Order: sequence, then structure tokens, then C-alpha cells
Amino acid sequence: MKCEVIHAGYPGDNTSAMRRRLSRDVLAHDPTCVTILCGTNDAVNPRALVPRREFLDNLEAMISAIRETDADILLIAPPPVFSPEVIERYGFDLPAGTDLNPGIREYADGMKRLAERLGVPFLDLFSIFREIGNVGPGRESLIRNEANSGTKDGAHPTEEGYRLIAALIYPALRDNCCDCTRLVCFGDSITHGYPFPGMGTLEGTNFPALLFHLLNREEEP
Repeated sequence: MKCEVIHAGYPGDNTSAMRRRLSRDVLAHDPTCVTILCGTNDAVNPRALVPRREFLDNLEAMISAIRETDADILLIAPPPVFSPEVIERYGFDLPAGTDLNPGIREYADGMKRLAERLGVPFLDLFSIFREIGNVGPGRESLIRNEANSGTKDGAHPTEEGYRLIAALIYPALRDNCCDCTRLVCFGDSITHGYPFPGMGTLEGTNFPALLFHLLNREEEP
């Protein structure tokens, strides 16, 4: 049976915005599985900040609504950021050298505890990218920066970063026996695939597109 993958990522979303569009963009598709990747905007985007308690309440409400449909869920923490470029990009009024990642770590840790309490599979992208993503100013960083993209970004994965995300989500879905017959990938601009060609579609190197090919490769004779 071919696996269907549906994009439900929207740039700039926090969990409050995701909660408002859950019915329209996720539940209306009658999913068999939903990935939820969020947290960067809630934690560090000054135009979308959500207090951590509210962030976790939003997640719990969304998980509860998805579970009522009997769909499987994979909760995914956001990757870390390269703080100097994020601060400059968003015009943060913060001292030089401020590290935004401890704040993101708090949100990721809260997601992990919530997943454990609710019995939901959890993928800690934050820790994995901190360990092997070379997040920083160098060209080898898996988070876009001026050296590897010509743009001060600091928050979104490179194409190789998106490939790593897909390569991590794929076995997490498989190992947790998730039914991916109709998989909805729900989140913000990282799910959308910003800023590469094919974002929001099943083309290019966005991770839902890569998952579509990985999942359906299994179906080939």
C-alpha cells in the first residue's frame, strides 16, 4: 500500500497558531500518523513567543485531539540555532554573545517529559544536532549560516540538515510501528522546507518529500 505524505508546515507558526489550524490542516485529512515538529518560534522568535507552560499545554491539547482519531504520533524537538545570526536577523536587543540555545533546550526538555508522561514517541533533534550538526559559523554547519548559504539565517537546516532529519524520522516511525498509510507532517518552516525549491511539496529536499520517497521505497517489489 502506497504511503501518502501531506505537508502541514507553515512558516513562522508557533504552537498557538498550530493549535488553531489543527482541525483544518491535520484532522481533516484523517491521518493514520502525525509528526509534530515545533518549538523554535515559541522559544526564540520575538514575533511568536509562547511561554513554556502554554507551549506544553498547546502540545498536550493537540496530542489529545489527534489521539481521538486513533492516529499514531511522533513528537519532535526542534534543532538548535546559531545564535549570533538569529539575534541579528530578528533584531533582538540582547548583549553580544547571548546564547539562545539554553532556552530552546528548556522547551525540548519539556517536550521530552510530556512525551514520556503521555506515552508518545519522541525524537530529540536538538540533542542530535548539538552532537553532530556542527552548528556554528563554519561551512560544515547543518544549520544555514552566511558561510554555507550566503545568508545570515541561523535557524533553518541546510539541504544536508533536512536529509539528516528525514533519515532520523524514518527509523523513528518504523521502530515505533507507526502506521504511515496517511502521514501528516505538522509544524513550522522547518517542516515546510524553507528556503529550498519544492518547499511545501513532495519535491526537493524538504524532509516530508524525503520521507515520502523513503516510505514508498519499502513498498517496491
